[in-house]
Amino acid sequence: MSPVRTSVEELLALAIRHVNAGQRDRARLLCEQAVASHPPHPAVQQLLAAIALQDGDATAATELARASLVLRPGHAPTVKLAADAWFQCSLARHGEGDLAGEVHALREVLRLAPERAEAEVNLGIALQDGGEIDAAMRAYGRAYRLREETFGRIAHALATPNVGRLWLDLDALRVALRAA
Repeated sequence: MSPVRTSVEELLALAIRHVNAGQRDRARLLCEQAVASHPPHPAVQQLLAAIALQDGDATAATELARASLVLRPGHAPTVKLAADAWFQCSLARHGEGDLAGEVHALREVLRLAPERAEAEVNLGIALQDGGEIDAAMRAYGRAYRLREETFGRIAHALATPNVGRLWLDLDALRVALRAA
């Protein structure tokens, strides 16, 4: 008698139950079983990406989300997950002092989710730190046009000694941001 083969859908459903119960390790094992015994499945890759992100592994989450998107392009929940993973990756690169890596990760966030104003602000800060003030102003302008509430953070960043521009007239800054 041959062993009963569990379908990918059954493995996935059980893995999701384990994630919801806070048992990520068990869920990961089930997903890995699905990967080993079935053709690639976008939902399995997406769940593995979510688990990796919950575990704080933004790099793995990014790669897994990318693999899921190859199988299911444009899937909105996976795009959001990938953008979140890239954003976490940008924060890690910032903490490591990897300016180029930070800028790359933020550009990936914005490629996937162009409406992320906080990513535009962070991109502006990173570009400003790298001495690219004109590019930073364009990123700040996009952030401000997306969400005017970013103004305070932008104004603060622009007042940073050595790399910023001091704006004594905040109304003029608002005009400049709208035009950037």
